[in-house]
Amino acid sequence: MDKKITDFIVTELKIGKWRLAPIDFLLLVFAVVFGVMTRSCVVSYTCMDAKMYLELAEGLKIATACFDVLLSVLSGLYVYELTHHKLKAFLAYAIVIMLPVLAAGSAMWGMGDSVFVFFAVLSLYLLTKGKGNAAVIAYGVSLFLSRYAFFLLPVFAIAFMQKKTKLVSYLAPFCGAWFRNGIVTGEGRLSFPVFEAERILSLTRGENLLSYNWPNFFQVIGPDKFVMEYAVVFKSLAAVVMLAVVVLALQKNEELKAGKLISLSLLLAMVFPYIMPQMDERCGLLADILAVIFVMKYTDMYYVAIIQVIISYIAYSAYFRGEPVIALSYVAFVMLFLIVIMLRFVMNGKRLSICFKEKEN
Repeated sequence: MDKKITDFIVTELKIGKWRLAPIDFLLLVFAVVFGVMTRSCVVSYTCMDAKMYLELAEGLKIATACFDVLLSVLSGLYVYELTHHKLKAFLAYAIVIMLPVLAAGSAMWGMGDSVFVFFAVLSLYLLTKGKGNAAVIAYGVSLFLSRYAFFLLPVFAIAFMQKKTKLVSYLAPFCGAWFRNGIVTGEGRLSFPVFEAERILSLTRGENLLSYNWPNFFQVIGPDKFVMEYAVVFKSLAAVVMLAVVVLALQKNEELKAGKLISLSLLLAMVFPYIMPQMDERCGLLADILAVIFVMKYTDMYYVAIIQVIISYIAYSAYFRGEPVIALSYVAFVMLFLIVIMLRFVMNGKRLSICFKEKEN
């Protein structure tokens, strides 16, 4: 009887292009169940007591949680596209849906962050699949929803230079940025829930700072020092870095293949929050998801995802607790170390491998 049960749960059935066993279905279903249970434990928390936010919070949390599930499925598909390994794809799916930062983002923040991340990752997935124009349109949606989608701008500039996309498709990101700017600066003339929640959050910040709990360069020098001056300088520096990335990529004349695409995207999602002003606690979420996908392709660099997610949650906890558990200036150096590792990997493929060896007697 035991053997029959075992044979049944591991016997694969062909469903479309996939071969799935009952045990695979159990993983797919219960990953979502545990993800929902995790969120239900903290969903009563609201990051702001403002009346206007409380009116939006329930709807935003439901929408964000739905996109958490979609994002986990997309992450699994992306990993399968990169590795053609079913188990890694299932692991990516399960890990993403249960990530603490993603659960906190939907159940505690309720700011719609996973919506923009979904479209950003979708754009990279479509680019990997060779559907460049559809990728640019998805990127345009992401850019409309969040300014943090700008982190991936050099990727699409390189894709255009390598003739993977057509010029006309770039109307999507242009319109996305233009409409976003118009709505955000429109002072309520055209309300949009995600932007309205962001506006209310900015009003609760009080003091204008260079960094809101994100461990970056400004946490080292002081986030309240020469705010206007540094903001102008480092925004210009970010633009120069974007241009430099594109120029270097074209000089190397290396095609933006699947492995290079995810590696470069992760690096950019780490670098720009580190050098751009006015970054907040949630700006690392895109890097968190890309890191999970990246390490499923390059498993010996598993520590990149672990450290990245821990850093993001330290930033989250600094907001929730009112103070960081570790001085953010120290965490900023860890973030810099991670960036250097990724930069080294992207530039010349060299990896820092951390492994455990059995001690010989």
